Amino acid sequence: MSVESALRRGRRAFLARMRGTCTVTRPGAPVTDDDGVVTTPQPVIFEGPCYLRYPGLAFENEHDSQGVTIVQSRVVARLPFGTIFRPGDLITIESDPDNPQMVGTVLRVASIDDQSQATAQRLLCEDNQAGVT
Repeated sequence: MSVESALRRGRRAFLARMRGTCTVTRPGAPVTDDDGVVTTPQPVIFEGPCYLRYPGLAFENEHDSQGVTIVQSRVVARLPFGTIFRPGDLITIESDPDNPQMVGTVLRVASIDDQSQATAQRLLCEDNQAGVT
């Protein structure tokens, strides 16, 4: 069996594992309208299946920012090949039959974990959670 055919089979098999769905948006540059209202366009660049997991043990980084303690967890999002993702993109979990608690979670893509012969794209994401101290 060639590497190419094995990779195709592996990608099909992993796609079947992606039971959750997500929407990915890419925040653009702020735009000011004629009334002085500033908005940031966030076009949708992907809608479809996804799979989330913690990379090994959960990693949390707590830091204080102007009186608010921010808890940041790292999560790996796996998405099918096709769309090119970039750091700063936002992933919103739309459904997850395996963990309904994830629905509505918004993750920020921190970096891309590119690999040759991968079965899915891996995106290292930040799950930012804040609470007043």
